[in-house]
Amino acid sequence: MSFTASEAENNRVFDEFSPKKIILQAQSILLYIVSKWKIILLFAFVCGAGGYLYTFLKKPNYLAEITFALDEGGKPGSKSLYSSLGAELGIDVDAEAGGVFSSMSNIVELIKSRLLIEKTLKSSVLINGKTLVFADFLLDSLDYRDEWIKDERFKKLNFKSYHIDTKAGLMANSLITSMYETLISKNLLINEKGNGTSIISVTCITENELFSKYFLEALLNEVTQYYIETKTQRSKINLVFLQKRTDSIKNAYYKSMYGRASYADSHSNPSRQMATVYRDKQQTDIQIQRTSYAELMRSLDVAKSNLLRDTPLFQFLDTPVLPLKKYNSSAIKSSIVFFIVGAFIVIGYFFARRIFQYLMR
Repeated sequence: MSFTASEAENNRVFDEFSPKKIILQAQSILLYIVSKWKIILLFAFVCGAGGYLYTFLKKPNYLAEITFALDEGGKPGSKSLYSSLGAELGIDVDAEAGGVFSSMSNIVELIKSRLLIEKTLKSSVLINGKTLVFADFLLDSLDYRDEWIKDERFKKLNFKSYHIDTKAGLMANSLITSMYETLISKNLLINEKGNGTSIISVTCITENELFSKYFLEALLNEVTQYYIETKTQRSKINLVFLQKRTDSIKNAYYKSMYGRASYADSHSNPSRQMATVYRDKQQTDIQIQRTSYAELMRSLDVAKSNLLRDTPLFQFLDTPVLPLKKYNSSAIKSSIVFFIVGAFIVIGYFFARRIFQYLMR
C-alpha cells in the first residue's frame, strides 16, 4: 500500500507527539528552569525583601473588640389564668415576642446589616470637643476622600449638612455604599466565642485608633436598641391596648358609681317600684364593670411582666479601652510568602517562555 506525501507528513507529525517525545521535552524544560536557578533565587529574594519592607513600613492597624452575652429572658411557663380574657379582647397576653432573631446566626447578620451600619455612619461622636459624623470621620481618618471622590465639586462633601435630593445626596449615597462594603469586607469581624455558646465577639480593625473604638461602640449601641425594640414590640402593643381598655372600663365604672350615688340622693324615699328597678340596674352594671376592671388590672400586670420578660439583656464582657492593641502582620511571615510567590512567578515565566520557543521551532 502506498502513501501520499500529505499522509506521510501527517504520520510524521503524529510521531512527534508520542509519549516519549513529551517526556523528553518535559525533562528539557525542567533542566532549562534549573539552569536559571540564580535568576529565580535573585528574583524571589527581591520579592521577599520587598514584602518585608512593605509590612515593616506599613501603618499599624488598631484592634477594638467587644464581646457580649445575650440574655433572651425567661421562657413563658404555664398559661396565665387570664389568657381567656386576653383572647376575648383580641390579644395574647402570654405570647412570646420577637422570635425572628432567636438564633445567633441571625444576630450576626443583624450586626452586619446595611440598615444598622448606615445608621451608625450617619450618627455623630464627640471627639476632643468637636462633633464628627462617622461617615466624614471614616473618609478623612482613613484617607478615602481623595480615593473615592474624583469630582472636585464634592471634595468637601459634609455628611452633616448635605441635602438628599441633590447631586451631593446621590454622591453621599454612593459613598455610603462604598463605606459599607469596605467595612464588611476589610474592617469588621464577627464570631461566636466557641461552639454552642451565646457569647459573640465583634472586632473593628482600622488604621485609626479612635475610629476603631468609637465606631464599634456606636454600632453595638444601634444593634442593642434595634434588637430590644424588635423583641419587645409585640409586648408593648399588648400593653398599650390593655392600658387603654383598662382606663376606659375604669372611667365607666367610676361614672356608674357616681351615678348610683346621685340617684340614691335624689330618691331617698321612693314611692314607686320603677325607681327600684333603675337602682337595681345601676347596681348590676356596677358589679359587671367592677369584675371587668379587676380582670383587666390583673391582665395589665401580666402584660407588664411579659414586657420585662421579653426585654433582652446585653451583658458586655469586654469593651475597647485606649490605647488599643496594635494589629500588625509579621514582617518575617510576609517576606516568606512574597519569596515563595516571587519564585513561582519567575518559574512560570521561564516555563511559558520555553513552551513558546518549542512551539515556534
